[in-house]
Amino acid sequence: MPASTDNIQHKSSANMKSALISLVILLLSIPCAAADTTWLPSLRHDTLFARATPQDSPHIIATAWANKRIISTLKHYAYYMENPPAQKQTPSNPVIWSRQPAASPRPATALIDLKTGRTIPMGDTRSLLIRAYEDTVLMLRYAPQPMLEFTTLSTGQKYQLTNEAIVNGAMSNGLSPNGQLIVYYDHNAYHCYNISQQQTNPITKDITTDLHFLYRNDLFTSPRGIAGWNTQSSRLYIYDAFDLWEVDPANKVPPINLTKGYGAKHRIILTVQKYHNQPKGKPLEFPLILNAFNIDNKQNGWFKLGKGKEPELLTMGNYQYDIMNNPYVPDQSNYPPVKRNDSIIVRRQSATEAPNLFYTKDFKHFTQLTFNQPEHKYTAQLTTYTTLDGQQRQAILYKPANFDSTKKYPVILHFYERRSDGLNSYLKTEPLTSGCNINIPSYTANGYLVFTPDIFYTPGDPMQGAYNAVLGAAEYLEKLPYADAKRIGLQGCSWGAIQINYLVTHSDKFAAAVSASGIGDWMTAYNSLVNNGRPNAENFENGQFRMKATPWDIPDQYLKNSAIYAANKMNTPLLLMHTTNDGACPFSNILSFFLALRRLQKPAWLLQYNDGNHGLTGASAMDFSERMQAFFNYYLKNETPPDWLAD
Repeated sequence: MPASTDNIQHKSSANMKSALISLVILLLSIPCAAADTTWLPSLRHDTLFARATPQDSPHIIATAWANKRIISTLKHYAYYMENPPAQKQTPSNPVIWSRQPAASPRPATALIDLKTGRTIPMGDTRSLLIRAYEDTVLMLRYAPQPMLEFTTLSTGQKYQLTNEAIVNGAMSNGLSPNGQLIVYYDHNAYHCYNISQQQTNPITKDITTDLHFLYRNDLFTSPRGIAGWNTQSSRLYIYDAFDLWEVDPANKVPPINLTKGYGAKHRIILTVQKYHNQPKGKPLEFPLILNAFNIDNKQNGWFKLGKGKEPELLTMGNYQYDIMNNPYVPDQSNYPPVKRNDSIIVRRQSATEAPNLFYTKDFKHFTQLTFNQPEHKYTAQLTTYTTLDGQQRQAILYKPANFDSTKKYPVILHFYERRSDGLNSYLKTEPLTSGCNINIPSYTANGYLVFTPDIFYTPGDPMQGAYNAVLGAAEYLEKLPYADAKRIGLQGCSWGAIQINYLVTHSDKFAAAVSASGIGDWMTAYNSLVNNGRPNAENFENGQFRMKATPWDIPDQYLKNSAIYAANKMNTPLLLMHTTNDGACPFSNILSFFLALRRLQKPAWLLQYNDGNHGLTGASAMDFSERMQAFFNYYLKNETPPDWLAD
């Protein structure tokens, strides 16, 4: 390669794939006389949770509604998380950094062809190499807007695509193995863009089934996606809600439902199984192993699919192996199988069976490899309840191991979106779950029933959907002979806490409630900064808040969904927990809600932790866990209150 006056910082990988041997991306830096490494940045290190050790003292300020003075240290809150001090770390993969050119806020980028030494400047932009094939390089550029750029190495000629849907398609498994086609989703259908011809044609107009995800379908309507391609790029495999289709990208052959509607008929979501160590973008080869999840009874397992045949059942049962792409199961409960040649390792668990590894060669016969025993015992029962507006919804009822149907039990309603898909998830015992939620095994061991209802939300008025669901769930529980109707509590974190704040200001049905890391005022939350300065508006208009409009478009709905404007109606004892540096739900927002309750002399307590971010670990997690259980034990089990609660 010819010498260059530019100081190029470059680290190469010893096992670089052959397709990229002739090409590297280099970031150009300003010429300098001697090597200077002081400008090299450290890796970004935003810490989600403060790591307090068990012997640390909890960083807490507890304030009750009746206190005459608010503790002065409440002023030390932050509107959004601040970055911790930079820490020097060694990247695990080759990373190339550059000094910023004085005239530009972005690093200069160039392609260098190692065969010829030809350098092709890409300009002041951040670029990501997608694929190199033959004489063409495809890159994703981020400035001035996301775009695809095709560069011919031999001539340096460039061709750009700025269509957002096509760009998203290329980044979502839509780029064909030969690099000539991009399949993308737009206006409820798939289209194929031919790069050389620069033409687009629809390819799924003959598919009449629903192509959308069933998960979070009250939040957004997105397609379930592309499963992959064949090696020749002549066939594409896409999903509808339940089944797998084969599609001709040239649109000359009608689409074929490869699973013959088996998934939809049996309410089983069929997905091509991805393995833990599988290369990304690998073409599909038949027969396929299909991951299977029954959305009605929550069974999980696998089928085998040969071309022209119906899916063949391999195994299916009341276990969780790997419920692919499901946002509702507990974090880290899924385990993609590990495959090497014909040997496969899977992990199996259930509510009563600890996760263990099994060996198989055919997904039919399994040999147990580990023998972990459950550290707790409880039962998890799938049930159905009716919302106030007459909708049938699923829920899980957790009971103590020594459950006695002749006794009356206090109940805690615990919710966040939809939880029933986690029926067969093993829940480990810990002080808090996810840093802010009750630990269900701990509460069942302490004599509680825990009920987790699925909630579907109405866009533009999501809290009404929560009200209809949770009040409907309470009515269901009141009819159970072993549930104490007068001792039903609420607990939730984040989005769950936001709903609790609304529920206790709109209903007196519940005996006590604990709300962790939520908000009470949607108007100010819309105009707040979250996660290091990002405006929160997008979360309301197109995110989890589901408002689908601005406060200026639907001001009455923003006011209606805000708990703070109904604070005068709250009579339920409410324990609030919040971290000072919460990056998702600003502490200032919940402080305003608490001050409103305090001014109105409502029974509310605020636990402020000065460590953590949207959740707690270490000593603070243990502290909050103990205070929360003491709070529930007092209001739901008539136990003696602790001093901080009694005072």
